Amino acid sequence: MTTTTLTKTPRTLVAASTSNAAGATTRGTLDLRTAQGGLLTLKITNGATGPTVQCQANILVAHNSGATPTAASAGTDWKTLWSVGGGTTANAITEQSMEIGPGVMHLAVEFTGNTGQAVTVEAYLSEITNATTA
Repeated sequence: MTTTTLTKTPRTLVAASTSNAAGATTRGTLDLRTAQGGLLTLKITNGATGPTVQCQANILVAHNSGATPTAASAGTDWKTLWSVGGGTTANAITEQSMEIGPGVMHLAVEFTGNTGQAVTVEAYLSEITNATTA
């Protein structure tokens, strides 16, 4: 009987309770060239007064074989995989998850677009660091 053992490593893209100020953008990146993907989770929490315009979380990848490109919105290096908004309702919590495949070289999450009020954001990856078969 063959069994596969996965080694998993918690990775932080944007730490819990990070404040994304109104009109600001908060980003985090990871180099996944030696990893095998994992599970990405993200969270947007509106305050007691919701933002005028919602905060949007964008999940982006870069296909660069070298070092992780500088964090940025979609463009030359970064390409958007998926976007989700946190709405404008006071105290609303938006939590989402996404499987990140082994083909991803570089991963980024950006929180942007909220106006009027700050929101609280976070993004984490349970990275599959290694898989061994015995």
